[in-house]
Amino acid sequence: MADKKKIIGLSALVVGGILFMAWLAGLLHFGKIAPGLTPLTGPPPKGRVLVVQETEIPRELEVMGAVISPSLAQVSSQVSGRVAKIWVEAGSRVKSGDPLVTLSAAEFKARVDQAAAGLAQARAHLTQVTADYQRYQFLFKEGAVSPQEFDAMKARYQSATAALAQSQAVASEAATMKGYTVIRAPAAGVVAERKTAVGDLAQPGQTLASLYDPDRLQVEGEVNDSYREQVKVGEAAQVSVPAVKFEAQLAIAEIFPISAPGSRTFKVRTGRVENSALMPGMFARLMLPLGHSRGILIPQAAVATVGQLTMVQIAADQAAQLRQVKLGRQIGDQVEVLTGLKSGDRIMVSGE
Repeated sequence: MADKKKIIGLSALVVGGILFMAWLAGLLHFGKIAPGLTPLTGPPPKGRVLVVQETEIPRELEVMGAVISPSLAQVSSQVSGRVAKIWVEAGSRVKSGDPLVTLSAAEFKARVDQAAAGLAQARAHLTQVTADYQRYQFLFKEGAVSPQEFDAMKARYQSATAALAQSQAVASEAATMKGYTVIRAPAAGVVAERKTAVGDLAQPGQTLASLYDPDRLQVEGEVNDSYREQVKVGEAAQVSVPAVKFEAQLAIAEIFPISAPGSRTFKVRTGRVENSALMPGMFARLMLPLGHSRGILIPQAAVATVGQLTMVQIAADQAAQLRQVKLGRQIGDQVEVLTGLKSGDRIMVSGE
């Protein structure tokens, strides 16, 4: 008797397990709409009948990108010194040559003053030596001085001339170095970032500010290597920058030949974007054209949602039946059907 109960219990457990696995596999629906056709009851729906046909569908690839400035300039100091004054802030518009940052010029002013004093002394010395040299030239012609005396005087004159030239070079260099204490904009643009503050010690080569040209912005995105053969220079891409609600068709201007080893992607850049609201670094989307393929498009109005299923009404005589479909991209007021319909099927478009 105990063995019989064990057999009955094991049999019930096996049957229950089979039913559970069938339910997981979707074989037991318990009220769900099964794939395929489901008859509708009641009067036929209102609307027009549309015969499904294959058509050419543009293929696009959406990639993430950003607004960039290829003309972004890093403005740095050529001399060391304390920051004495900052003329601009982030967002300031500047013209070529406008001052951006001024460094303390006390040390360089001292050099200029010292070089000026040395130059004045060299000029005075050369003036005196030149007068003596001209006098010796006359005396030498008259035979009043020996050749050795004349050569010595000539050497003094040449030395004074060289000393003046060196003093002029030193003065010029000192003036140039003093001029470097005012860091100026190399071109017209907008200050993207200020990277120093008053009192900071600036070193040669240290970036103090960055500038970009708002009329030379582009949009750059990264594309998976598998699409390299399909993306072409010159083709139009749909570009959007959600932050400023910017949308435009821009030609692909550059395709980078090198791929990033980590992500296996390559960069693409559009042509110039002229919009004052755009700034470098803004998030952007690019829809890149990948050619065309054959497929089925139906009006969005023909699609209905039943529970979590996407359905269309198949016209059959004076009635209609629901058929589950799988949808792809929406193109205007139409939607792509990936599975569930074929050419020649007749569907109902409601509300028309």
